[in-house]
Amino acid sequence: MRTVILLLLLFTWPLPAQAWQPVITGNSKAPERLLVVDKKNQSFFVFSNKSPLIKEYQWQCTTGEGLGDKELEGDLKTPEGIYFIERKIDTSYMDRELYGEMGLTLNYPNPVDRAKGKTGFGIWIHGRGKEVVPFDTEGCVAMDMKYMYKLEEMVKPWYTPVIITSTMEWIPDEIELEKSRKIADLSRNWARAWADAADDYFSFYAPDEFSRSSAQSFSSFRDHKKSLFQAYDWIDVFIEDPKVLQGPDYWVSYFGQIFNSSGFFSGGIKRLYWQKDESGQLRIVGEEFRNLNKPGLLDNYRLKRGEELEQVLEKWRKAWLKADVDKYASFYHQGAVQNNLTGLDNILSQKRDLWSRGHVPASIEISQVQTEVSENSFEISFKQAYSSKTGYRDKGFKTLSLVPKAGGNWLILHEDWTEIR
Repeated sequence: MRTVILLLLLFTWPLPAQAWQPVITGNSKAPERLLVVDKKNQSFFVFSNKSPLIKEYQWQCTTGEGLGDKELEGDLKTPEGIYFIERKIDTSYMDRELYGEMGLTLNYPNPVDRAKGKTGFGIWIHGRGKEVVPFDTEGCVAMDMKYMYKLEEMVKPWYTPVIITSTMEWIPDEIELEKSRKIADLSRNWARAWADAADDYFSFYAPDEFSRSSAQSFSSFRDHKKSLFQAYDWIDVFIEDPKVLQGPDYWVSYFGQIFNSSGFFSGGIKRLYWQKDESGQLRIVGEEFRNLNKPGLLDNYRLKRGEELEQVLEKWRKAWLKADVDKYASFYHQGAVQNNLTGLDNILSQKRDLWSRGHVPASIEISQVQTEVSENSFEISFKQAYSSKTGYRDKGFKTLSLVPKAGGNWLILHEDWTEIR
């Protein structure tokens, strides 16, 4: 009898006044696979986000006994919004009827939830060892174990989002959302401002909301960052192409991130939570980071920075070939070391002397280029064949050690030359 009553409730379920009812579409800024929980219809969807959007699976699930969005600890409601699978847990030692044999934890409350004062914890997607009936959990999402095993194969800890809605519609069309593109661009701009150690970096944040969502005040966060800006000689921030998802009244951008500096290196996954402020500007109200080995992240970083170093090498070669002192100088750090010369002033003094006496380059050929990007190190090595207009020639191997500077540019810190005789 209980099952019949609950099934009847499923089709007459009253939506709260401000229930979140998104339309799920294809979108290049969204992840390749979309996981969606439709609470009204007690369904768990797996979509393939390609062109078009394809429904791979639709599984029966059950959610909280309480209706509506979760607000307080113990209200028996399942939260609505964008959440991320954090880790897998073994539930076989627990009540198997209720929890099955495996669970996947979610990051409820997320930063937006905390900023809104929502409470509670321990929201999972987990199995069931008994019949799955509607609205039968204390706030978690539960499914038959045969579905959980399939889900386990699809997820990447800390990187796989789950969209939990009161109810939803979906259409196969790919729709490029202007807001998603804007937030992806804002995320890149935020990373550049961080790398530049610019005061503009702090303008990306909503101070009051950030303070409520974090374990520290925004002023403490700002002061700590500024102290690091002073401590590091240089900072390099790399982010992969951001993925963007829209929640009830916020957006989430997330990506693989590498922070490399003169004193510290880390790599992992960053999530930024965006909301509009009173003026309608999108600001970061909270962020999350996990230092972990995301597959492919370090390789992507090395590849991208290696390409940039090769572009710098070619520009440097052309400036040297033209004997353009100002342009040539722009590639060097003030404290650069070039073989036995220390300091940019000494390097330029030698070049001016040579070039004033007619020893200007006639040809500079570069081959066998190799780049090395690692913690605290950016190097480019190559074979160089040089000739001047006075007839002088030499050939050898050169290594340039560079550091990033503001604006996405690079400066040569060390230049080492070994002649081939």
